[in-house]
Amino acid sequence: MEHEERFEKAVQVTGVGLFVNLGLTLFKLFAGILGNSTAMVADAVHSLSDFLTDIVVIFGFKVAKKPVDESHNYGHGKIETLSASLVGLMLLVVAGQILLYGLRRTLLFAQGGNLEQPALIALYAALLSVISKEFMYHYTILQARKINSMALTANAWHHRSDALSSLCTLAGIGAAIFLGGKWVVLDPLMAVFLSFIILNVALKIFRSSINELIEASLDEETEGQIREIIRNTEGVKAVSNLKTRRIGNNIAVDVRIKVDNALDIGEANRISIHVEHNLKKAFGPYTYVLVKAEPYEREPAGNPEDGKFPEHPMRSEKHDTCLRKQPIKKAKTTGYKDSRR
Repeated sequence: MEHEERFEKAVQVTGVGLFVNLGLTLFKLFAGILGNSTAMVADAVHSLSDFLTDIVVIFGFKVAKKPVDESHNYGHGKIETLSASLVGLMLLVVAGQILLYGLRRTLLFAQGGNLEQPALIALYAALLSVISKEFMYHYTILQARKINSMALTANAWHHRSDALSSLCTLAGIGAAIFLGGKWVVLDPLMAVFLSFIILNVALKIFRSSINELIEASLDEETEGQIREIIRNTEGVKAVSNLKTRRIGNNIAVDVRIKVDNALDIGEANRISIHVEHNLKKAFGPYTYVLVKAEPYEREPAGNPEDGKFPEHPMRSEKHDTCLRKQPIKKAKTTGYKDSRR
């Protein structure tokens, strides 16, 4: 998928969620107030955070799609990561608000206070929210995987957290309506329960995006895949000093490769180009790759005191390691003669 097309698709998907969240926020807030449901009011606040998050994500995609310029040599991909971190931060705030709100209502009931029984409109609103938000989760996560977007994935889980919270709200409101009496307390208790669900999702999103912003290395599985690709490139004898990081939905790889010390600079450079090509083929054309070729030499290993240094395996074909070897023209002699003779 082309660079521009990817961001257009991300904005389109997020835009659909924005309008869904706006409609749900208004309806759930109305149903929560009219239906005397603490859990539904809390759920409406969650949907409001989804709506605000969609605005942040769309803004992030608009900025992130800008091309490389003089002051941003690696593009603007980090803006997408920053958007994901803001999504996580908003979820943390919302989880805290819902937790406090639910605890206050629960304590009020425990101290002998009266909680009004929710009305059926709150139950209908919760059911509508579960169906619509679960649909939005599947729609968004499918598109996020297609375009490999961390911000869109975070937003998809935001939809899923809202669906789960609405499911809890549905159970609490249903029990409060049909069982009545002391079971009315299930309404605020469900608000407390769903706050922990939201908190768990928020921490995962926030931790992942912050790690990317501070340029943490890629996971071990991905780095292992990168090493395997480099080792399987013809002409590469060893891999060292692998450094990786993520830039938005792209990755950056900085690595040193060992090549036959009998090769000239041109041949070593061609092997480096093949390494870069293979990595971009595996991880996408916008992968940032920096390869430094060094001569492969025997290095001592083990304990120097025992006098045993195991040798590295050497290939017999010293001059046939290049995929596209071309003859190198020798420099012409200048014909300079010593004037002293």
